[in-house]
Amino acid sequence: MQRVKILLVLAISMALLSVCGPVWAQKTYDDHEMKDRFYITIGGFNRTDLRTTLRLDAKSPQAGLSLGAIIGLESLFKVDNSVSTVRLDGWYRFGKKNRIAWTFWQSQRDGASVYEGEPLEIGDEVVINPGDSVAVQDDSRLLAVNWTYSFLNVAKYEAWLGVGLNFSTVDTTIDVNLGDIVGEAQEQAKGTVPVPTINLGGRWNFTPRVRMLFFLQLFGLKYGDYEGRLNNTRLLAEWDITKNFGIGGGFERFAFEVDAEGEDFRGSLDTSYTGFSLYLKGQL
Repeated sequence: MQRVKILLVLAISMALLSVCGPVWAQKTYDDHEMKDRFYITIGGFNRTDLRTTLRLDAKSPQAGLSLGAIIGLESLFKVDNSVSTVRLDGWYRFGKKNRIAWTFWQSQRDGASVYEGEPLEIGDEVVINPGDSVAVQDDSRLLAVNWTYSFLNVAKYEAWLGVGLNFSTVDTTIDVNLGDIVGEAQEQAKGTVPVPTINLGGRWNFTPRVRMLFFLQLFGLKYGDYEGRLNNTRLLAEWDITKNFGIGGGFERFAFEVDAEGEDFRGSLDTSYTGFSLYLKGQL
């Protein structure tokens, strides 16, 4: 939590100094044409270097709190460490100061292996032993909605600050073949985790048609049986082919941790990835 607060203060300070510092004496708003009042992108999104650590606790412990083993989906069960999907982003502006923005993507990964290692206990009395066949399906979905306020918006550059809500879906199924005599067992972690965020970003126009965009989302909270942290950084470059259409692409780094005791999900999830995107965009 303290680390997230420090990162937030540093990020805001750096943004203010680097983007706004040289132009305090200038106008914070001008009469440039609003070419992106409605803005939408659709394209490919590749997540690579995926690292996911999962702990499934018993939903009905016999006595006290029953903690499951910590497992790495990619390292233990050979789940794909990269995946490509379609991604949608966009926003609608209410004048030069306010906007509502959104993001949506979903993907599925699979893995299968013969387990080799010490016995693992996961969930409600499911134990994975050496020699057991394990199949994993990991579905991910993200819907993010946020409001931002542009405290600086001129033709050359823009800077904004806001708040949002990310709905991250956890849906992981682990099937274990315990042998012909014993049979099969299954554990599943499924649930949607709403994550409030603080959003910071900026735009820099190199020319009227070429620009860079920066987005930063931060979150940290510990309340009752819930503890979570999120850090998402995205850097994009865009080129307007015409007034209403263009192309773009960029880089993203994402890290998310949650420890919760919910009705569907009891345990912890720690996931991170490096993302690359290429998209078409339309604006009015």
